[in-house]
Amino acid sequence: MTSTYYVSFRLHNKTINGKTYDERRQDLVANANDNQGLWDDTTSFLIVESNLDTNAFSAKVCSGLSASHDTVLVFDTSDMSACCFGKIEHLDVLKSFFPTLKKIA
Repeated sequence: MTSTYYVSFRLHNKTINGKTYDERRQDLVANANDNQGLWDDTTSFLIVESNLDTNAFSAKVCSGLSASHDTVLVFDTSDMSACCFGKIEHLDVLKSFFPTLKKIA
């Protein structure tokens, strides 16, 4: 089954672990794109179709990012599941919107 994911993210604008902002953004977009469908016209929001479940898709998207500097929210529109990654300043507020939210890394 194909799911549609909304991916919102903020990447710290500095080189982390040898990767620049642009390299980390390119990694995120490449990791999200599994040829099902991807819209990435804005700099911090993607709409993606994938056959992966929310946890697997989130882990794939966040691969190569910095948990201490970058922030990602992945939301599956079909089953309302969500995962977040990195430093989340107001986790309680985010959980109020997504009660089943899972934090990865």
